[in-house]
Amino acid sequence: MRYLAASALVFIYLLFCWFCWQKHRRQLQQQQVLAVPSSDDAVILIAYASQTGNAARIARQTAQQLNASGKNTQLITLNQLNVEQLTCIKQLLIIASTYGEGEAPDNGNRFVARTLESLSPTALSSLEYLVLGLGDSSYLHFCGFAQQLHNALHHCGAHAMADMISVDKLDESALRHWQYYLGQISGNSYFSDWSKPAYEEWRLIARECINPASSGAPAYHLQLQPTNGVVLTQPQSGAALWCAGDIVEIGPRNSSDLPHREYSIASVPSEGSLDLLVRQVRAPGGELGLGSGWLTAQTELNSIIHLRVRSNPHFHSPPAQVPLILIGNGTGIAGLRSHLANPARARGKHWLFFGERSHFADDFFSADIQHWLETGLLTRVNKVFSRDAASGETRYVQDLLPYHAEAIREWVAAGAAIYVCGSLQGMAQAVDEALVAILGAAQVEQLADQQRYCRDVY
Repeated sequence: MRYLAASALVFIYLLFCWFCWQKHRRQLQQQQVLAVPSSDDAVILIAYASQTGNAARIARQTAQQLNASGKNTQLITLNQLNVEQLTCIKQLLIIASTYGEGEAPDNGNRFVARTLESLSPTALSSLEYLVLGLGDSSYLHFCGFAQQLHNALHHCGAHAMADMISVDKLDESALRHWQYYLGQISGNSYFSDWSKPAYEEWRLIARECINPASSGAPAYHLQLQPTNGVVLTQPQSGAALWCAGDIVEIGPRNSSDLPHREYSIASVPSEGSLDLLVRQVRAPGGELGLGSGWLTAQTELNSIIHLRVRSNPHFHSPPAQVPLILIGNGTGIAGLRSHLANPARARGKHWLFFGERSHFADDFFSADIQHWLETGLLTRVNKVFSRDAASGETRYVQDLLPYHAEAIREWVAAGAAIYVCGSLQGMAQAVDEALVAILGAAQVEQLADQQRYCRDVY
């Protein structure tokens, strides 16, 4: 009997070891190294640096969302990513933790020195990338390693699809913002939120189409007020409900499966309403988009809108004495307008670049801009309208910048900050390239490090 019992114990122990080995084997398969670079330009490479497992988990969730949208993805640890792979792929997503005082995780601590530092400033000019940083803001170098990665890739000529997203203690709203960008990358906004936001009730008090004669999609100016009795024009106890540069997450009620939509806030609380600029989107079949259609056409005035204000500190206004160079296109004027409407900037010196389709139909917030010019809040305004331009003329907002290169250099030397808001595809990358040509890559990176080059692009 003793031998039988001992044999049973040995068998159970071996069975336990086998299960552990199988689990480890599955994990290795999930983290499989790319032995050779993929020749498929459509493959999105997801690299992660994880110390406690959170970055690895979010990398897997990222892959699952993109795969569900029909995209091909491959997962790899950051240390396993080499030069040959970097020069073959077209899109790279990085999820990187920072621990301690700016330390890199063990599976990502050799990537910069071994791989990126050997590359020239143009080696990765064909690469688009996006970085998600995980960290703890109680430490001095919050998301320091992720920021190092972001800067190093930019220094090698790679193009950031958007500014780095910093996640403080796994903040759910920042992770939803990452999901939003994944929807932009995949072209599919139908995805399941990893977490559900706690919405508040606001009332739609006004809605107006501000480009009725446009050849493009209608754009609507929406105004909302809270239903809890808070009067926005009166100083509130504690922190303001939102700051210039913040974003709202809206949960449309016409589909229980529809995730949140994000919009830049176009106003500040002292104006008495939370304002949005929403362009209607239509599906290939002609039907209105679930989010924009619900906000602009299907919900009635005085209806309840469920929303959540999300702090966007990377796009908050700098100190009041800092001049602003504001660059945007289309509905991106909303995020720029909030900075100009900020009472703290009433005595400032600011410069606006704006691009749209037609001066006659699409000159958004033109009355406000003219008023700010007359009162001196805006020192300079340069606009361009693509459909009005003759052949060979300047057509887009990024094309304006080289004509004002010397003045831009002077403003930056005098301490100006550059804020960009608008299209992720096309405009944001072209503006970045124009600024690098005007200021040099090193100065653009320095401005970003100093939070004097900030972007809210979508």
